[in-house]
Amino acid sequence: MPAQPESQASARATRRLWVTRDFTPADAAGILALRAATFGDVDKVRLLPEVWRWQFLDNPAGRGWVRVAEHEGRIVGQYAAIPTRFRTDGAERVLAMSCDTMTHPDYQRQGMFVTLAEELYAALEQLGVPVVWGFPNAASRPGFVGKLRWFDVHEFPTWVKPIRSRYVLERYVHSAPLARALGAVGDAFYRLAMPRPRAPRRAAIRPLAAFDRRFDELWARHARLARLVQVRDATFLRWRFSAVPAFGYEPFEVLVDGRLEGYVVLRVLTLFDLPFGVVVDLFPCPLVDDEVTREVLSFAQRHVTERGAACLTALFPPRDERHLRAFGFVRVPRALNPRRWYLGGRSAPAEEAFFRDIANWHITYGDSDIV
Repeated sequence: MPAQPESQASARATRRLWVTRDFTPADAAGILALRAATFGDVDKVRLLPEVWRWQFLDNPAGRGWVRVAEHEGRIVGQYAAIPTRFRTDGAERVLAMSCDTMTHPDYQRQGMFVTLAEELYAALEQLGVPVVWGFPNAASRPGFVGKLRWFDVHEFPTWVKPIRSRYVLERYVHSAPLARALGAVGDAFYRLAMPRPRAPRRAAIRPLAAFDRRFDELWARHARLARLVQVRDATFLRWRFSAVPAFGYEPFEVLVDGRLEGYVVLRVLTLFDLPFGVVVDLFPCPLVDDEVTREVLSFAQRHVTERGAACLTALFPPRDERHLRAFGFVRVPRALNPRRWYLGGRSAPAEEAFFRDIANWHITYGDSDIV
């Protein structure tokens, strides 16, 4: 029997065996199995069924939108987005946040990512949700920008304030005692050169048992903080920072002269094999003024230091990065940065200029689905 032409054999080898459809709540186990196959246990909390339900079914802004690829009864791909409430130039509207893009390792390079995304975008436009945004990583960003008509908004630098340098040095110095000694010397010099954390004088910063009605009023006062800001009312804050204890978020209220003026959410977690303290969210920014904002950052450093953090990190919009710089945060050089933070989006051409301009956005780690 004559051999088949190479082009025919190749076409048969790459023939699509999977079909696409909308997800249902019954798909949870299959989607989580796909997550484990795609990412392993990098973020174990996200493998919990209750956390999946929190993100895609219990979101107060509405149920998530998910297209899945299925082959022989197994889910082998997913493109998902969740509704996010934003205040855009004075009007509240829903934008779709792209998240949890996954393709099973055995089904790579079959066009699944683009197929699922385009199907979901078409459905979103029919629902009146034409704007999609998110944080594509370095691997997925070329696909978003090159194939799905996304545009780059901003690449955020990684800001860190060193606390215990020995944790970093131990990665490069094979002698633990030498790493500790060098770290102690380096930290001492850094403390001499950079601002030290100090006890707050004006602000009272207290653990927060619940985001109550006061936070609706706080949001109303500061909703005009930026032209484009995710709604941070009490309902959102309870869902985002209190509903899943496994994330380990620690919220604190900030009072000045007895009045609620803002909040800060902290977390300690392992990133790149190092214990990081994270300012997950600080709102508003600045919080009252530069002095109180610095007091809150001082509190954050002292708090995560007590919990063993090697450094403190935060993500602020460019106009607010001066607060980090003034408190001794330093930018990780781009060439040494292990994680690139890209913000991007997709919209109708008439709105692209508005959403493309980072000056319009108020963004922190709390707006992401990663930290």
